Amino acid sequence: MRSSFSSSVLASLPNARLRRPAVWIAFLAVAALSLTGCDLFGSNDDEGRRVTTDVVIANSGNFSAQDGSLTLYSPTDSAAALRDIEVAFINSLAQHNGRLFVVDNTASDNAGKITSFDTDQLEQIDQISNPRPPRYVAFPGDDKGYITNQRFDENFNAQPSTVSVVDLVDNSVTKQVDVGRSPQGMGVAGGKVFVANAADGTLSVLDADADTVNTTLSLPDCASPKSVFVDDENEVAVVCQGGGEQASEVLFLSPIEETIKDRVELGAPIGSANGSQSAYYSEGAEELYTVSGSEAFGNGTGEIFRIDTNANALDATLEIPQDDGLIGITAVGYDDVTQDLYATRLPVGAGGFPLFTANGTALVLDRQGNEVTRFETGNAPGHITFLRDQQ
Repeated sequence: MRSSFSSSVLASLPNARLRRPAVWIAFLAVAALSLTGCDLFGSNDDEGRRVTTDVVIANSGNFSAQDGSLTLYSPTDSAAALRDIEVAFINSLAQHNGRLFVVDNTASDNAGKITSFDTDQLEQIDQISNPRPPRYVAFPGDDKGYITNQRFDENFNAQPSTVSVVDLVDNSVTKQVDVGRSPQGMGVAGGKVFVANAADGTLSVLDADADTVNTTLSLPDCASPKSVFVDDENEVAVVCQGGGEQASEVLFLSPIEETIKDRVELGAPIGSANGSQSAYYSEGAEELYTVSGSEAFGNGTGEIFRIDTNANALDATLEIPQDDGLIGITAVGYDDVTQDLYATRLPVGAGGFPLFTANGTALVLDRQGNEVTRFETGNAPGHITFLRDQQ
């Protein structure tokens, strides 16, 4: 950091009359601190500032073609590029210890894999085979991952399933833990992992050290819990998607007491147009974003809800900009560095329904929901995350 003291002021110090030694000593101390780059008010410029280098959008791809890919968008250059990473059908993304983890289904064996990439060049590092179709991955430790798995009967009804325990050192599944039906998102807090069982309306609470289920929490009036986050106050936020006569809402739980502390009701059913990312938590902004994105199927409104997780209150309801050529919302993410909101959409196909076999569109919105710009994504965009650097 450059000093705010001019050379002329410092040069005049030897000729000053030191009638008040204490004052001049303090003045000299401040000057010395300024020259060495120290900040008396607690900030440290040596740490630099956060910069968003890339907005990463996972393009799920066509399930039969198994052609998932990534779209990389540079906010600095306003340029997007498609990146083929040779994975199957992408379900979700996650970051951990400088790695980007891509979770995908493999149709050939009704299973899946988790592939990790470095966040600098997006070169593949490792790959983990998973015995069942995976949904999300979370990290209860530096060298341990949890993967929620899907299991269905012949009529595609959700069945009790498992969480895979993964050793991130040797990249292997070491254990399967039984949980509820259709396990989805996970949150790690207080040595526990909270797993949302969407088809049961419950949370499985796992001991992150023993890899066992401590208890199963009932969530009264919480229809289809899917996304789980841990906010800055260390509360577990659970997004209940709603359905039928049950309203959508966000529950805030104490991870220690395992009880509901707050409920925030939302204005419409929550869900994405392709069953992918319907919520995003911004740690820097302490805000949770959820989407009502399945309007093509009669249970969505095209709205984005912003929840203040510090106040545990609904802060804003934003309308997605209308476009006759686009439909639904498939993913959402908020960049607290640039204060831009990202939402991905699908092209309109036959009969006015979403087209899942063509490139999508990402909208960049301001905090009021106004469109700033847009760019093309790959086939069926389904998840958003942000790569950042210190400069």
